[in-house]
Amino acid sequence: MGREIETRRGERGFSLMELMMVIVITTIGFMALINMQVGTLHAVNESRSMMEAVNLAEHFVETLKSEAIAWNGDASATLLQGGLDGQFPHLLNVGQATLNGGSGWIEGDRFPGQDRRIGPMGYAAASWDAGIAEEIPPGQNRRFCMHYRLTWLVPDYLVRADVRVLWLRDEAQITLYQSCGAGTEMWLDMSNVGSVTVPATLMRNVFSQ
Repeated sequence: MGREIETRRGERGFSLMELMMVIVITTIGFMALINMQVGTLHAVNESRSMMEAVNLAEHFVETLKSEAIAWNGDASATLLQGGLDGQFPHLLNVGQATLNGGSGWIEGDRFPGQDRRIGPMGYAAASWDAGIAEEIPPGQNRRFCMHYRLTWLVPDYLVRADVRVLWLRDEAQITLYQSCGAGTEMWLDMSNVGSVTVPATLMRNVFSQ
């Protein structure tokens, strides 16, 4: 008799409640896997944006350093006047040579038009190499805004440069940031933007007078 009852229970199979529990547990597991994949993709995209932003900032720093090589005279007579043939398109914004004086944040490269964001290679001719521009057009993957700030450390001899590159996160409202304005306080909302800042020092070329 005991074996007959046990056999009947085995033939009965799973109840509806048991099936529902299996479905619920399986669904929760799949949702957790999907959320993990989405989080991983967001992290990979953020890491890529940061790497490209650092490269863009460092490239702009090299542009500033190339201008500083030609800076071999009094700042008021060279930098502030733009130098010969516009040699200092960025350094001329440093202002009068006074301790801790400087420019404040200034927009760097800008794409023309209403949406002024730039790609990972920048836009201005001074900020990317012609050979690279042929491979990666300046209008491709435009999602960065770049600002720079110049501050006198030693008047007429040493300038600190800070280059800031920002990019929008997926949940940000693009229309609020397309102008890339350097002074807008919306950049302080780190839930909408990511940013990197690369510092550098620019010294007057005392070896070429």
